[in-house]
Amino acid sequence: AWNYLVRVAYRIKGHSFPGGRAEITKQLELIGRMSFQEKLVLVVFVFIALAWISRSFFLAKFLPGIDDSVIAILGAILMFVLPSGDKVSPRLLDWESAVKIPWGVILLFGGGMAIAAGFKESGLADWIGSQMTLLQGVSLIIILIVIITAVNFLTEITSNLATTSMILPILAAIAMAIDVHPYALMVGATVAASCAFMLPVATPPNAVVFGSGYLRMKDMMRAGFALNIISIVIILFFVYFLLPYLWGLDLSQYPDQLR
Repeated sequence: AWNYLVRVAYRIKGHSFPGGRAEITKQLELIGRMSFQEKLVLVVFVFIALAWISRSFFLAKFLPGIDDSVIAILGAILMFVLPSGDKVSPRLLDWESAVKIPWGVILLFGGGMAIAAGFKESGLADWIGSQMTLLQGVSLIIILIVIITAVNFLTEITSNLATTSMILPILAAIAMAIDVHPYALMVGATVAASCAFMLPVATPPNAVVFGSGYLRMKDMMRAGFALNIISIVIILFFVYFLLPYLWGLDLSQYPDQLR
């Protein structure tokens, strides 16, 4: 992806940048050591990350009903409550700083999750699954191309978590119906769901880059479309040729132990 972006999509004409290393060293020196406030923010970040990771098998035992949203809100509250040690701004985060956050990008990403929920609630997800049963009798490599491509572009407008949670149960049922190993379809779809390069709503990194203001929507779509096609080819190659070798699977039949 990096090679394509810097050598093809947005080719950098200059091969060297005189004084670049010295400038980077200068900027690092200006940053200096981590301040007390920065260390405290790091502690909050690590606390929230660990809470997200351990929620299902640890926190839920003591706090039933807790979910990722509650943990995120707790982290935000901590930022507003913890002292910064600065007389000018006594808290780590104040409202004057909070209003400068690019809320439009955050709402844009949230819109992708809302669209995914709409797919499920409206019955569109079930309809998509029913249409895929038409793939019975089709070559496995063709089925993989269809599924990987569909998921790759579907996740452009929905979150990858929402896409996989919606489509993986459908793919498991389809694999049994057409008598192919479910790992072929499910691994391909799962990896493809993480390869969304075209739209800001597709994934938080895309949203962050778009929120910088340096890229237009058509710039992201032009470079992202080519990256999507490249990712489809690479995923297809790995799933169809390397997955059976690495995991010792026969992708052409549904194993009896999984029925």
